[in-house]
Amino acid sequence: MNDLKKVLFLPGWYPNKSDRAVGSFIRNHAEAVNIRLKIDVLHICGDERLKKLYSFEKSEINGVDTYILYYRKSKSKKLFTQLFKAFLYVFGQFYGYYKYRQLNSTPTFFHVHVLTRAAILPFLLSFFTKSGYFITEHWTRYLPQDGAYNGKIRKFFTNWVVKRSKGITAVSDDLRFHMQRHGIVHDNFELISNVVKPVFFEDTVGVESIINHFCHVSNFAKGHKNVLGLLKAFSVLQSQGYSFSLTMVGDGDDFGLAKDKALEYGLANVNFTGFLYGSDVVREIKKACALVLFSNYENQPVVITESLSLGVPVIATTVGGIPEMIDDSNGILVKPKDVEA
Repeated sequence: MNDLKKVLFLPGWYPNKSDRAVGSFIRNHAEAVNIRLKIDVLHICGDERLKKLYSFEKSEINGVDTYILYYRKSKSKKLFTQLFKAFLYVFGQFYGYYKYRQLNSTPTFFHVHVLTRAAILPFLLSFFTKSGYFITEHWTRYLPQDGAYNGKIRKFFTNWVVKRSKGITAVSDDLRFHMQRHGIVHDNFELISNVVKPVFFEDTVGVESIINHFCHVSNFAKGHKNVLGLLKAFSVLQSQGYSFSLTMVGDGDDFGLAKDKALEYGLANVNFTGFLYGSDVVREIKKACALVLFSNYENQPVVITESLSLGVPVIATTVGGIPEMIDDSNGILVKPKDVEA
């Protein structure tokens, strides 16, 4: 391992003590590449519970050395507070890298996941060092349904960051198309899908598919995953006399509201597991006759690849990169927000 080139991942999202699920697909990527290269991870993360300005933590997760610098994050929306939070993040990148370099040699390369602020450190270092950086984008902000990619300064800086990089990848062709529509171009702009953990290819002896049992896995993101619409669709099925059971895996913004809606709709056969990981997710998906997603917009949900790896078909909406993965041979596509479908 010591002879391998060292790549430092700089993710905008990554599992941490405040949110165990965020950016889990980036951790999968790090663990996969770590087989061939030496991957370290440096993540800068806000923590509303932190009393001091910064806290630097190191751990090893599945062979990947992971360094997280937490900075104190305020809930206040006041302009000064937001500016100070931005300063803490940017300064935290350099302070975190300084702490990282006290323990490690200089990385051969940087790999940024999720633009734009996670790229500030390697972007500025590229003017003074030989260490280049590469970018992988996962964010839906470029899609018209999301609409979060706006502002002339943000777009100018993002384009500058991309142009100075050694290359960029998107996780779906649909995402690449919408990024290019925003003027984000590069001679080395490729498509690389999300990766699946080995546990999804292992034998699941004793786990049998249950007839008319469905599974949903997501972060319950408000307005994005549309878990409330999914429950409404199952309430329509129930009113039509269909028998089924549904397991909802994950937590997030709409978790509590989703549980309330299930009670309101009288969906007695819906089970909420909360956050699960690894083999626990495998078992829940494997028990289902199909994975169901009812998202309003997406890029490339890694849970679809995980489900297909287990041989479980997928029912999902015709949004983002999903039609690039699902056809008549492995699932069913429905229109978004169409609860009658």
